[in-house]
Amino acid sequence: MKDDALRSFLGELIDDAGLFPPAALSLGDALAAHERAAASDAFWIVGRFVVPGSQLEALLAALDAAPDGFPVSAIVEARDGSPDGALRALAAAAASPRLALEALECPLASVAGATADERLERLLSAVDAARFERAPALYVEVGPGAGHAPEGVLALRRARERAPRRALYAKLRCGGREPGAVPPASAVAGFIWEAARLGVPFKATAGLHHAVRYEDAATGAPAHGFLNVIGAAVLAHARGLDRTTLEAIVAEADPARFALDERRFAWNGIGADAREIGAARQRFIHSYGSCSLDEPLDDLRALGILPGALAR
Repeated sequence: MKDDALRSFLGELIDDAGLFPPAALSLGDALAAHERAAASDAFWIVGRFVVPGSQLEALLAALDAAPDGFPVSAIVEARDGSPDGALRALAAAAASPRLALEALECPLASVAGATADERLERLLSAVDAARFERAPALYVEVGPGAGHAPEGVLALRRARERAPRRALYAKLRCGGREPGAVPPASAVAGFIWEAARLGVPFKATAGLHHAVRYEDAATGAPAHGFLNVIGAAVLAHARGLDRTTLEAIVAEADPARFALDERRFAWNGIGADAREIGAARQRFIHSYGSCSLDEPLDDLRALGILPGALAR
């Protein structure tokens, strides 16, 4: 990857979640879309293929003729509060050379326990007991709302302090199709501020189909933009911004307030250069999941952020 701000910001930014709503593609269609993206000039923006754990065997069969090491992030589908069986099945499937199971993702709320610390300890013990040949990173989804993000992020901070070499991170859900599923800008900004303050890296997911905050015609409610959320995280890491400023970035609906080119990313004059963006992407904001690859790339082209060589 070139050492410039554009590629530092966008490189492997979008995890391909085409199997999930609202796209909810079939496995064949999702793999075909991923293959088209991988063969395009925008291949460097696309990261891992996200798959429900229950579909990992089907994915293996579909990859029978594919090159080895297909990068995957698998959702841990805990049943009745226990992730043990799902993790054992994932570890067995991960032994295949056809895929590289690089990450696991699990909602903390799906694991039984009275507190966030208890749920997290149960999840981590189950991951260890599954005996993965190569330990994948673990992204634990914690809610952004009041009473959830501080508890969940604090539990992750404590677990990371106990095992500093473990690849343990947070996951922030930014949208959904149900009423009230989209957290307000204040909650997203609060999560980013807490995670930055506590040194807990994260990935985002859900609802970030477009570059800048907009009104979703399907729900009639505001939806978050990926430049807003990822940009706020980059600037939180690079500039130590306060919660109020982060909320203003997350809530920004004017594309003209954002700038992203080879030199820097900036919002309203507050910027970060390529080195700072690269550090933020490596150490704090890793990626985000999107069920659409076309919509984010189309927005970047429409905004003139992607260079002409990448235009379709």
